[in-house]
Amino acid sequence: MAVSLLFRRRMLLVCAALLAAAAIVEAFGVIQPVQAATFPGATPERAVPAFWVNIGLNFAAAAILVCIAIRSKGRSWISTSVLVVIGLVALFLGIALTDAFVAFQEAGPSMQTVSMLLLFCAAADFLAGVLVVITAFLRPQKHE
Repeated sequence: MAVSLLFRRRMLLVCAALLAAAAIVEAFGVIQPVQAATFPGATPERAVPAFWVNIGLNFAAAAILVCIAIRSKGRSWISTSVLVVIGLVALFLGIALTDAFVAFQEAGPSMQTVSMLLLFCAAADFLAGVLVVITAFLRPQKHE
């Protein structure tokens, strides 16, 4: 399917914004309550570093998407490969957040806000991952 280069760039920037938003929500809405978690079976010393890794990977993927959106002049095998890898990484990050969502959902009413924020972050990661993979295979229109 042929689309304009501007559309392709906008899609990549939207995906970068989704990944950055998920990272910001995790950093400011999830880390603090998880550190203070006292429910039975809580292991904040293991959960918090995992969330920081997820945040770092989200920001790194968003930065790479912005660079590709700015510098891309068309579709090459390198940009397509990098975009597919970033899309798969975003999907795996979403799976990890879905697992955390389920764990905190079962923790009881004290962690309901955290679990809903994790659900939002997982959905944003899934959506960004799917859109990045789709955008990777969109061909820019040829100018006549």
